[in-house]
Amino acid sequence: MNEHLSPRLATELRERGFDVISTQEAGMLSGTDSAQLALAASEHRAIVTFNVNDFTQLHLEYLANGEEHWGIIFSTEERISVLQYRLLQLLNSTSAEELKNQILWLNEFK
Repeated sequence: MNEHLSPRLATELRERGFDVISTQEAGMLSGTDSAQLALAASEHRAIVTFNVNDFTQLHLEYLANGEEHWGIIFSTEERISVLQYRLLQLLNSTSAEELKNQILWLNEFK
């Protein structure tokens, strides 16, 4: 979870059996977007963010450099309950392999 998302969301998803960490828990609060994506990629994790412009650019750079990431999930800012519902929809219907090197919009999982 990127730093703009509540760490409570990560906790609630963990309680439902998913391996999720927040930026705060990863010790990356105020880390650059590049550093956050690099950490997520090194741990084979997708990242959830509201920051479409910067992470789209990073996605294109990864592809151009032949690097892999494990997914970038964009969302509009919503209530935690809405984000949690949509993330559960995504997590229960999409495999890690399907997320690899992809961009998804959480808003599609209503």
